[in-house]
Amino acid sequence: MSIFVNPMYKYGSRFINNPDFVKDCIQDVFFELWNRREKIRQAECVKSYLYKALRLRIFREKSKWTQTDAIENNYEFMIEFDVESTIISQEVSHEICCKLQVMLGALPKRQKEILYLRFYEGMSQEKIAEVMDINRQSVYNLMHEAILGLRKYWAKSPVYYCL
Repeated sequence: MSIFVNPMYKYGSRFINNPDFVKDCIQDVFFELWNRREKIRQAECVKSYLYKALRLRIFREKSKWTQTDAIENNYEFMIEFDVESTIISQEVSHEICCKLQVMLGALPKRQKEILYLRFYEGMSQEKIAEVMDINRQSVYNLMHEAILGLRKYWAKSPVYYCL
């Protein structure tokens, strides 16, 4: 299970900027798994199962802090353009990377989360639907809207004409 801790930490940190809180939630997920190990059935994809468990734990724990907010709809999903880990950073200038980060920041939070899970974590649409607790068609629709939005912003960008 230790191979999942770092990716879970990166994923959890996108919801809340509190490293200790995220670490506690990860520990709680594994603690629950251990306590319920005899009752839990074998998961097809451990990674998506753990991501969903972490996501739900973060929402549950964070909702204890603020009872007035509907956490599931009012969370901030932070997406960072990680220059070192992407192909784009190897091929484009710093200006293009910054412009892309601004464009991603303009997307709605659920679209950002779907793009992160699909392109940064390599999850299938089915696994994304499980993690986010939405149907598969919603994943396709949100991903399509996100990509169209990025294309629209990119086409308007003066950086686009430099390529």
